[in-house]
Amino acid sequence: MNAAQAATEHCDLLVVGSGAGALSAAVTAAHLGLKVIVVEKDAQFGGTTAWSGGWMWVPRNPLAVEAGLLERIEKPLSYLRRELGEQFDESRALAFLNNGPRMVEFFRRHTALQFIDGNAIPDFHGLTPDAALGGRSICAAPFDGRQLGNRLHELKPPLHETTLWGMGIASGADLRHFLNALHQPASFWHVAQRLLRHGRDLLLHRRGTHLVNGNALVGALAQSAMDLGVPIRLNSPAVRLLQSEGRVTGAVVHTPEGEVHLHARCGVVLATGGFPHDPVRKQQLLPHAPTGHEHWSAGHRGNTGDGLRLGESAGGVVANDLVQAAALAPVSLVPRQDGSVAHFPHLIERAKPGLIAVTAQGLRFGNEANSYHDFMQDLLAATPAGQPPEAWLVCDHVFLRDYGLGAVKPAPMPLGPWLANGYLKRGQTLKALADACGITAPSLQATVQRYNAMAQDGQDRDFGKGETPYNRIQGDAINATRRGLRNPCMGPIERGPFYAVKVVMGSLGTFAGLRVNDHAQVTDAQGQAIPGLYAGGNDLSSMMGGHYPAGGITLGPAMTFGFIAAHHAAGRDPAATCEYPIPHTSSPPSKAPTMYYELATMTLPFGTAGQAATQVQAFATAPEAQGELLGCWFSDIGVLNQMTVLRGFATLEALQAERERTQQSASPFGCGEIFQSLEQHSYKGFPWMKPVRPSAESGITGPVYEIRTYGIRTGGVQPTIDLWEQYVPARDKLSPCVVAMVALDGPLRFTNIWAYDSLNARSQIRAEAVAQGIWPPKGGPAHLTTNMVSTIAMPTAVSPLK
Repeated sequence: MNAAQAATEHCDLLVVGSGAGALSAAVTAAHLGLKVIVVEKDAQFGGTTAWSGGWMWVPRNPLAVEAGLLERIEKPLSYLRRELGEQFDESRALAFLNNGPRMVEFFRRHTALQFIDGNAIPDFHGLTPDAALGGRSICAAPFDGRQLGNRLHELKPPLHETTLWGMGIASGADLRHFLNALHQPASFWHVAQRLLRHGRDLLLHRRGTHLVNGNALVGALAQSAMDLGVPIRLNSPAVRLLQSEGRVTGAVVHTPEGEVHLHARCGVVLATGGFPHDPVRKQQLLPHAPTGHEHWSAGHRGNTGDGLRLGESAGGVVANDLVQAAALAPVSLVPRQDGSVAHFPHLIERAKPGLIAVTAQGLRFGNEANSYHDFMQDLLAATPAGQPPEAWLVCDHVFLRDYGLGAVKPAPMPLGPWLANGYLKRGQTLKALADACGITAPSLQATVQRYNAMAQDGQDRDFGKGETPYNRIQGDAINATRRGLRNPCMGPIERGPFYAVKVVMGSLGTFAGLRVNDHAQVTDAQGQAIPGLYAGGNDLSSMMGGHYPAGGITLGPAMTFGFIAAHHAAGRDPAATCEYPIPHTSSPPSKAPTMYYELATMTLPFGTAGQAATQVQAFATAPEAQGELLGCWFSDIGVLNQMTVLRGFATLEALQAERERTQQSASPFGCGEIFQSLEQHSYKGFPWMKPVRPSAESGITGPVYEIRTYGIRTGGVQPTIDLWEQYVPARDKLSPCVVAMVALDGPLRFTNIWAYDSLNARSQIRAEAVAQGIWPPKGGPAHLTTNMVSTIAMPTAVSPLK
């Protein structure tokens, strides 16, 4: 089809690519009223983001602020200034730091994307002034892939080798449960539930639907785009930009139906994932890849520099002065049964106690617990000129069965296939292992002997392993303490057989991209903005200048500058469209505001719960509604066929107005023709408790919720509140108290709601709390009557508390 025959379409903004940076721009622009089209050359959307951990570095984000982790903007700005050195661009840094929190709040308020906090995750370089111990990281909350419907299979699944039978495992608590499944009953039960859910998903949907990490980020962004009517067109590469009078006005796109000229009134966003699999660009920008093939990126194979070439065709310039052009990471090459080779990124096990990394000479070369980028920088520095930068990760049998090694999973998963295909090397002695790997045996033996002595002392006198907060949080303090080790990152390598996996030079993606200004507009050789052309994700040259100061410094800026680009294209100011109050002091947070709640209970005919839940959601989120839907459960044990609805209100007046609206409605909760009875009760939260928030924000999940109501004796309200304030923190460590609240109507009583992983976990936790003497509060029952009711309920599909 020639140009005269090519189909023509029009939109406001054309987005090329479908990772986080692309979809952030697309969703934001569509919300601002622009007609947006997303084109993706691959048969599935998500790019490298779908394979990523999904973490974003966003200092002063709303989740940190709500947790009381407040800091002035000067703190992260100072950290970046010190970390980036000559690459520090204050203007871009301020654009990111000011708009990052707005971006997070925008997506929380207006889209399907929700977040969990990383408030305990420190910056990489804890010895740098103004590094933070936490409060600067967030991650996409788990997302139910079933919401994508038939398009679920168009979402790129996680990299298979990083999963368990295709099931994504979230970092943090989820991963710890998998590592402890053979040691702790609660972890075993958690893993069993996850596996059962995944097995059901495979039968019903042919893939997992409990999306976590980067898969959850892309899934939620894609759902948000679809909700706004944004098409995501697959198998549709953009091959040429359209220009008119010095302005980029669209692109020529090859689609399965033929060539299409897509005209975009406001411009084009290039976000195609950088150049990790473009040999020509790698040869130019990566000194360790002299032919362009000596670099094995874990990024998506379709990221071949398309966006960079398109940008250059319009006058854009790819930065070539970064201190490092790629986000380096150790990668092992995993043989697959079909003959292909997977690139596995080693991000987790290096900091665990009982592993070292050595060169072929049998020598350690750096701190194994440092970030993946720093680890590879150390390897590059230790590699003689002309030799390939390669290393071996070495451990013993105990370590391998506890933590796994690369693609090799921990016990009880088998080792045989990995030994058979040569990925995993084994030796009954260190010498035998060295011979199998081609490592200098005497040096390896001497290195391990020295390391074991330092591990017993708990101090790495060679490279400082375990000395920074980031090192320690990546280690395993619980296991180290159990084994009598002094350093959570160091354990002896002493019990054969011994194992090793080879790692080569790889990356999670690339840093060098198109030069841009503070609005993410691509600039030309003179530094002037090219009208109508924006860059996002890894097509945008990293504001970090090739440095890697913290985890999430790729996705955090990608999401933020996508948000910024969309606003600029729409002619809107982010501060005006998504106002978010950022505290300007570091003073301690004030006490949590008192919250008011309504607990409504409907008795339903058998088989109507699903219909009623949908109606409840619509009623509670109607434009005229006040308050917020927090929970919607259906009874499982107790009085059956009852739906319990929890709504929260900032003021008593709002609660009363909403209750009046409900009572005057011809169909309360939209269920007037369904329910057989309805009760509504008003409550005031215990004044010291944090307001109830949805699971996506609080991290509190069931799926088993116990709703307990106790009668209170006259004069017992305040003593009960005081005792619970004293005892709940310890009890919370076993399972979270969602809310405790005193009734404002009816008999004197209070209601408390608890979340549990399972009924079995509930029984175990309650028994453990009594055994430890931390529950019930001592003297508390004396203030209560014998009027006590308990209901076990499960969340409905619409419940924000999952």
